[in-house]
Amino acid sequence: MEPYFFPALWEQRRICIARTLYEHHIHSVLEVGCGEGNVLSFLVSQSPNDEHPITRLCGIDINNAALDLAYERLQPNDDDKRDLRVDPLSVQLFHGDASVPVPDLSVDAVVCTEVIEHVDEHVGAPALTHAVLGGYNPLLAVFTTPNAEFNVNFPGLAYGTPDARFRDDDHKFEWTREQFRSWAEGAADKYGYTVAIRGIGLSMRNPIAGFDPYGGCTQMAVFTRNAVDSTTHSDVVTGSPPRLYASTEYPVFTQPQLSSIALQKLVRKFALDICNTQHIFQLDDLWDILEIKQQFKRCRALEKWLDTQATYSASQTNELYTVNT
Repeated sequence: MEPYFFPALWEQRRICIARTLYEHHIHSVLEVGCGEGNVLSFLVSQSPNDEHPITRLCGIDINNAALDLAYERLQPNDDDKRDLRVDPLSVQLFHGDASVPVPDLSVDAVVCTEVIEHVDEHVGAPALTHAVLGGYNPLLAVFTTPNAEFNVNFPGLAYGTPDARFRDDDHKFEWTREQFRSWAEGAADKYGYTVAIRGIGLSMRNPIAGFDPYGGCTQMAVFTRNAVDSTTHSDVVTGSPPRLYASTEYPVFTQPQLSSIALQKLVRKFALDICNTQHIFQLDDLWDILEIKQQFKRCRALEKWLDTQATYSASQTNELYTVNT
């Protein structure tokens, strides 16, 4: 059996990217080189932190066929139309060269995953770096790219020999960890960011004899914009900027809040449904119910409301509530 990753490497990358965005309380995201929309569609799911939802997703790609697939993938499905989300979500797709910034497009974060290795190392990579960090100047930027040193674990790539080849025929280069760090630290210094580097895909199932993770199959750089950026970015951007290709708005819950009595009945019904034999329920379990989210919008609002109701008694940590009978 061939070596493989579990979870799949693409899934590990998307999870790492999403967690990074959530941890930094990002509300709007642009993916440069979005392809068929796989990462963007992964981010359509609502953030686990309801105080900081992602409400805008943008993608840029030069391939029309890929954008058509992305548009289809990012359409609201039957569940989205039935289970109306609390917060709005808009999606915009742009067609064009990702190394030329979209005028007046402002986002909290830019994601560039498994893209930079597809452009020329000495011309395309600096242009793409400038577009992301210098052009959009986001609060957060995430880059991922293959770790060339990990290729030793794929015998078919003949890493370290005259017959060595890249993981994909379209790759123009693949950086070692030292090369990646040199690029990332240079870009951070030039554009006024702090950068942290980590590996993804540190282990494999059924690995080859002598397996060594070499820092991970994928390497990820997370750029966080410095509070004060006095850097001047003198790079000249040439070429036509990407143009809007398609846009989508997800349906959102807009009905008025229930009356006080109706709200009390609704909460009590669900609380009794989920509580145990001692009439105790967890706040998180109640918050997971869509009808509750639609009424309160934020978990903090639900918690505050419960504390004002004589029907419920909270534990010291407000994680557990008792339904008073």
